[in-house]
Amino acid sequence: MAVKGLRWLVGMGLFVSFLTGSVICNAEGTKTIEVWKNLFAVVNGDGIDSTTTFLITRDGVVVVDTRVTPLEAGKVLAEIRKRTQLPILYTINTHYHGDHTFGNQVFEDSGAIIAHENVKKSLTGASGKAHLDFFKTMNIPGMDETVITLPNMVFKEEMEMYVGGYHLKLIHARGHTDGDLFVYIKELKTLITGDLVSNGKVPYMGDAYVEEWIASLDVLSDFDAEIYIPGHGEPGGKPVLIAMKHYLINLKEMVRNQMEKGLSLKETQDAVRPLLQAKYKNLKKQEWLDANIERAYLEFSMKKDR
Repeated sequence: MAVKGLRWLVGMGLFVSFLTGSVICNAEGTKTIEVWKNLFAVVNGDGIDSTTTFLITRDGVVVVDTRVTPLEAGKVLAEIRKRTQLPILYTINTHYHGDHTFGNQVFEDSGAIIAHENVKKSLTGASGKAHLDFFKTMNIPGMDETVITLPNMVFKEEMEMYVGGYHLKLIHARGHTDGDLFVYIKELKTLITGDLVSNGKVPYMGDAYVEEWIASLDVLSDFDAEIYIPGHGEPGGKPVLIAMKHYLINLKEMVRNQMEKGLSLKETQDAVRPLLQAKYKNLKKQEWLDANIERAYLEFSMKKDR
């Protein structure tokens, strides 16, 4: 393997793309990283920078997350076809958010579109329409061509797949949403985390469960993994996971400290925001900090009132 003898560098948190030397910057603005033999991550792109991962097996291809529009999903399919003409066997959605599911229609002829059962619930009917309508307000190229394509295979807690020489475990872990899953590829010591982990970006927490998210990251920490592919940002080693967990713990502790003083939500935001800005000044999406503080404040207020 290209990284043999250098795995310890991954553990230090260096991007895997630096190790393999296989990074292709595509004309469409995306970047395809060969993070391991037969395993690729497509990052960046127009609209929202969600990550798609694809694994090429001897029997066919497994795709994890489909980006924000069929146009963006088509770019992923083009990257796959540069490397293999094998069929797309399975498509996996790590959660329901449109930047990870609205490209599903490009892969609807795969053997199955797999997700946690709550993903299908969130994308069905009025809630799905409202979610798509919200994304249409963002003026993302290609959004008008998007048709919600639901998962057609769902599970509740855990699912195992044996595909072309690889063993994949899909595990539900609530945190970013109520329908999160992560994928563990045993042979590659790789975790595909969805938005349970973001790299280089303040996480979106509009549907979050802060305490459960931290607990879910503890679960991920127990896996024998050397590569972590986040839902946003480039792959890296375990420090990528640790940094995400520390953000959530710091948010929790800072908010609870202010709540113990009896501060209102706005007072808590005004007190915590500068602390987070100073600590995480290098992260993108600083404008989400107030909403994250609010989410934590409301969660802990409900627990205090019980």
